[in-house]
Amino acid sequence: MSGNRDGMFRGREGERELLDGVLDAGTGVVLIDGAAGTGKTRLLAEVTAVAAGRGFEVATAQDELDQPFLLARLAERQPGGPALVVLDDLHLAEPGTLAALRALLPASTHEKVVWLLARRRGEGADRLFGAAAQRGATRIELRPLADDVVADLVTDLAGGDPDHDLKALASTAQGNPAALIALFEALHEDELVLIGAGRASIRADRPPHRTEALLRDRMSALSGKARHLLQVAAVLGPRFEPGDVAEMLASSTAILLPALDEVIRAGVVTALDDRLAFRHELLWRLVADSVPPPVRRALHREAGEMLLGRGDSAVLAAKHLLHGAQRGDARSIDGLVAAAKAVLWNAPEAAAELAVRALELTDQASALLVHRTVMAVRALTAAGRLTAAQALAEEALSRQVSPEPAAKLRHCVATTTLLGARYAESLEISEALLREPGLAPDLAPWVEITRLMALLGHDRHRAEELAESVVRTRQGAPDDVLATALAVLAAIARDTGRPGAALELAREAARSSTSHDLGAYPQLLLATLLAGLREFADADNVVRRVRGGPSAVVTREVMTAVVQARILLQAGRIEEAAAEARAALTVAEETGHETVVAPALAVLAMVAIHTGDLPAAVEHVERCRGQVPADGVIFSHAYYQWTDVLVTYVGSGLEKALALLAEEYPGLVSSGLLAEEPRAAGWFLRRALEAGDERLAQAVVDHAERLAQEHPGFPAIGAAALHARGLLDSDAKSLELAAREHRDLWARANASEDLGVLLADSPDRSESVKVLENALELYREIGASRDSARVLGRLRKLGRRRRAAPARPESGWSSLDDTERAIANLVAKGQTNRQISTQLFMSPHTVNFHLRKIFRKLGISSRVELVMRSRDDQ
Repeated sequence: MSGNRDGMFRGREGERELLDGVLDAGTGVVLIDGAAGTGKTRLLAEVTAVAAGRGFEVATAQDELDQPFLLARLAERQPGGPALVVLDDLHLAEPGTLAALRALLPASTHEKVVWLLARRRGEGADRLFGAAAQRGATRIELRPLADDVVADLVTDLAGGDPDHDLKALASTAQGNPAALIALFEALHEDELVLIGAGRASIRADRPPHRTEALLRDRMSALSGKARHLLQVAAVLGPRFEPGDVAEMLASSTAILLPALDEVIRAGVVTALDDRLAFRHELLWRLVADSVPPPVRRALHREAGEMLLGRGDSAVLAAKHLLHGAQRGDARSIDGLVAAAKAVLWNAPEAAAELAVRALELTDQASALLVHRTVMAVRALTAAGRLTAAQALAEEALSRQVSPEPAAKLRHCVATTTLLGARYAESLEISEALLREPGLAPDLAPWVEITRLMALLGHDRHRAEELAESVVRTRQGAPDDVLATALAVLAAIARDTGRPGAALELAREAARSSTSHDLGAYPQLLLATLLAGLREFADADNVVRRVRGGPSAVVTREVMTAVVQARILLQAGRIEEAAAEARAALTVAEETGHETVVAPALAVLAMVAIHTGDLPAAVEHVERCRGQVPADGVIFSHAYYQWTDVLVTYVGSGLEKALALLAEEYPGLVSSGLLAEEPRAAGWFLRRALEAGDERLAQAVVDHAERLAQEHPGFPAIGAAALHARGLLDSDAKSLELAAREHRDLWARANASEDLGVLLADSPDRSESVKVLENALELYREIGASRDSARVLGRLRKLGRRRRAAPARPESGWSSLDDTERAIANLVAKGQTNRQISTQLFMSPHTVNFHLRKIFRKLGISSRVELVMRSRDDQ
């Protein structure tokens, strides 16, 4: 078995040195104390072997029955050469044996005899050990191994550096070598120790049968009072307050002190700064499972009522009431409802679980049934479980329901249909509610907001009229209805080619928004406008504020993810954009947020077309065609049209793209696409020139230049107009200037490529090569492999061959790009994914995406390994 060094257990070097000194002297008495498993017997055996090697005559008893016979032989022994007398387990010796030994020891003090006397500490032979100590005997107490020694021993036993979880489990042995060895024998027998890159961890995919049996045996040695204390504590949780256990047991902490001391000394529980805790989750689960289910439910109920009774957090109480509340138990059910309300916005999944459970426990004849149904529907909606929320609301409405809760349930249905992109249905319900007399004052604003958003998706003309009316009548203090009306007007201004007005309205809408109950539409609309104008720092700040807010409502999170995805795409962070869009699409499809499906698909289509994955691009666009409503809400309808035209061009050629463009272009010209996506101007002009359509080319330039003249404060729009004019007039200076003034990598690369193509016709092609190589580097930085391949083809025609792949190695620290290295450094400082996302203006999804790439490149599998590799690198 591993765990020793030079035949001696780790951590006993001092004791070995002391015993060597006694053997050198050739005479003396050594008293060895130690708890079971601390290595007394092993230590005696090793000293015996050393003594025999030095020529000592060794005398030892086989067991406690042999001890009297050994003492009799020693009494008759004639003085001679050096001798070692070893007596182990003296705590088991008979009184007569101990008396004879006390009499024999003084007679041997001048002989060449070394006595090694060992016992289990505190279990007997006290008079013998006391008398020997008074006569100058050397005492050795085998204490638990020190933490650093335990760490080395655990590394030996595990076969690698243990992770935090494995160290925590090892700490249950309390530094006892035998207990540690037994624990790791059980772990290895269960095949639970996983070794990877020199690190040892516990596998979670195998049943810990032998390990659990070992830990159960250890706990069975505790007294009945200690076991009962642990069972109550386990119901309270992995961490618990001693006072709570005392109150549950109708006792006091002082009275429980002996039992508390026992479980701490046994290594089951440890003391933290503010409470006690089970040393490992496995121990906690074993104790909790030892409580019969009916008893466990009753204890949970008592714990919840105890917390409610003294005014503690309803959320803490609800954790117990969720397991222990019973039908008709009014106090417990009220606690579940109160907890659901408390966590509705920052933990909607938990709120939904609590509210639904409260509803399940409510008697069908109770007057509170409908109110608890309203709470459950709201919580399910916040948690993104739209289908379940709507079904529950409609089922309740099929019964006789009083007007006030009925209105709330109907509004919940209006909300779920809105998020499901069924705008006409949502609008019909909202307007019917607003026509009813006596609509509750606290509900009316939310119905107004729902109506405004439904109109934005269904009827732009009416939406504009209503929003303008709201703005005229609600000026004053910040107001969520006003914020929504301003956002609606901003979206309409965006889509009708008025970016300046759109931005001003969106800023005012964001300032007017007050509630975290909204999906953050005003703020996210502002972020999309800023990103469209290539004000990426400001856009990132807006998204960061949204993500840093108190709400975890799923609608807010999934809308934020898709807006972030498009911003990342516009900024040239193509892989991060894809990760964010996929995350948004997954959640949207799982939860029924159809309003987010088309935006996510549009981003993924753009990513696919630029990375050369045409089948994926076509699939995404085809799905988009069935998803996009008559008018866009999150992104403009023109954006989807441009995506469709672009993919059609790549997949089916210029003729089909122009046919589609002929249908869509009048709307695209009058839309705000060129302000929303400035690089679209260059793309449209290239297609017009490719087709020889001078009318289309001139229309694009005229529109781009008119936008630039009307909005001189927006450099991105000005650069787009300059780019379009340079293409139309074949003006190298305009294209060169556009390449410098474009504010994003995509447009800069486009302009450089267009300039390179223009210069290729000049006698001196070296300048064309230089410009095209610059475009190639920009495309590679973005990750646009299809665009890179196109430029490589242009360079080959000019006689310049470039490597098709970047020079960065595939593995090791040098393979990490700047973003990956920044994330690795923050992980090394102990920051979480959420903290890193805040620092680097990206979502936790994106951080996790980069971490997986970092792990793959470095050949590691955990954050701990990343920290160690980072330190080694530095």
